[in-house]
Amino acid sequence: MGSRITLKDVAARAGVSRATASLVVRGAGRVSEATRKRVFDTMDELGYVYHRGAAALRSQRTDVVGVLVTDISNPFFAEMTLGLEAELDTRGFVSLLTNTLDDPRRQEHLLTALREHQVAGLVVVPTQGTGAGLIDKLEAWGVTYVLATRYLEDRTTHYVGPDDVRGGELAATHLIERGCRTLAYLGGPVHAVARRDRVRGVRAAAAGKAEVLDLPGETSGRGGREIARQLTEVPDGVICHSDVVAFGVYRELRDRGAAEPLVVGFDGVAEGELWEPPLTSVSAHPRELGRQAAELLTRQLTDPSDAPEVVLIEPQLVVRRSTEGSPPQRAS
Repeated sequence: MGSRITLKDVAARAGVSRATASLVVRGAGRVSEATRKRVFDTMDELGYVYHRGAAALRSQRTDVVGVLVTDISNPFFAEMTLGLEAELDTRGFVSLLTNTLDDPRRQEHLLTALREHQVAGLVVVPTQGTGAGLIDKLEAWGVTYVLATRYLEDRTTHYVGPDDVRGGELAATHLIERGCRTLAYLGGPVHAVARRDRVRGVRAAAAGKAEVLDLPGETSGRGGREIARQLTEVPDGVICHSDVVAFGVYRELRDRGAAEPLVVGFDGVAEGELWEPPLTSVSAHPRELGRQAAELLTRQLTDPSDAPEVVLIEPQLVVRRSTEGSPPQRAS
């Protein structure tokens, strides 16, 4: 039996240094496409297979980034993950996606499991109720991390998320300009920081111009239906905590034959354009958010910074037919 082919053999046959060959197989560093092709062709010729597990044991770190989201069925997180994975791929990393179901105990279990797999770093959407204890644990472990979409009020950390106060202002201003004098903010957990910030923006824009009703609830289509049932009188305009909540609100009001208010969603997911009528939404640019989270994490892996870096994504109001026309007529 012949001797085992090593990366050093591949490098010698390809005419590059072992360090360059290592960069190629790990997908790291700046190596020309011609050199990459030559190394990969040589690997095929010699039958060499890169053993990532063994490399991880030697370096005590893999090229895998752990990603924790609260609800993978939510289209927002699906789109965010696409942006994150695309950026990680360009930087030589792959993602391991996990779903916490917004359960703090499951979050703790998954974090421990990802640590045992020696992930290079973590992108975490914290569960509701997560406090500074999470950060203390991650820093004690020495793992590089970025929080996404939900920040912690009691600790400043590396964070990427939307400017939710500005998003609330955009939504309310648009509805008021369309003639709405009564607004309702529907959905979202009562203690969620994103909800609080959006409602703050809504109230700031509506001050002296419109009344604001505030009804928290589950962030899902079913939650949207349940919240809509609580409306004893349909407001002129509705701002939903997410596009998915808006879909549920639409369905409930139609099923009971109620007048339809002007509706604005949050997140800007692709499905909103396919709804009838197409949904006006405050886009948080989920793919760009994911891309920037990956960029910040990999930057911290290669050039760590002690000072927390906060990246706020500027929201954009995407106007569609759900806010065309006038608010529903009220009986005098």
